[in-house]
Amino acid sequence: MPGRRWVKVLLGAICLGLAAFWVWALFFPPTKESVVMISDPSWSERAQVICREANLRRDELMDLTRIADAGEDALQRRADIIDDATIIVEEMIDEVLKVRPVDAEDASLVDTWENLYRTLIEDRRSYTEELRRGTNEPFAETMIESPVSSYLNDFATGNRMLACKAPMDLAV
Repeated sequence: MPGRRWVKVLLGAICLGLAAFWVWALFFPPTKESVVMISDPSWSERAQVICREANLRRDELMDLTRIADAGEDALQRRADIIDDATIIVEEMIDEVLKVRPVDAEDASLVDTWENLYRTLIEDRRSYTEELRRGTNEPFAETMIESPVSSYLNDFATGNRMLACKAPMDLAV
């Protein structure tokens, strides 16, 4: 069957091409630099330490009370815990921002990050006001094409400061 030989060669070439693609994709992918990456790694390292410590403080506030055992003042207690956690988040941001990047582009990125974090903090405070009014709706954060937390998380990931991601303590 000499007429089928070209089919075998074609299929072999396709398989070889797919194998080469996957080897390249898995072991030699192009490096992708984040558009929100600042040039001063020491700033990110310092922020990471501050945020990690703040997260440990917030973890201490965790309340694992079952809904059935929560009692009549459950929403008030929940609002108080969220407010305490929000104070820690705000102190964390204030501490991180005591040192600002020198580079103008870095400073601009950090200013944007700060503004987005302050927006999230205000969203958290608005949420606790609703809880105190007796409204127990899911937490809704400000949307800018996507949730504010998405932008905060992109910045934190791009700058290797994962502890500074948006708090997920109010996530549904």
